[in-house]
Amino acid sequence: MNKFKKFVRSPIGQCLLVLVLLGSMTTTAWADLESGMHDLQAKILSISTPLAIIFLIIAAWQKAMGNNTLFFAALVGTVIMFAAPQIVDFIRISFGS
Repeated sequence: MNKFKKFVRSPIGQCLLVLVLLGSMTTTAWADLESGMHDLQAKILSISTPLAIIFLIIAAWQKAMGNNTLFFAALVGTVIMFAAPQIVDFIRISFGS
């Protein structure tokens, strides 16, 4: 057991574990995983939309009171949340995969 722990902690063992994980992910269940991820993304987006609106209202109120950091953090977080699929597609197309 001690030799197994040493092997897993070594760089070669970690690389082998990553390769096994990637190999197991590229099976025929990939299509099911992808459709499941699209459903999960749609559910998260439907939940986060009203929360983001409320958070932006509170952040705008804080900006009016003089706290600019919360406003900019809310603005950047909202852009990242709602533009994530387009950002991922842009990066995927940019690097050619």
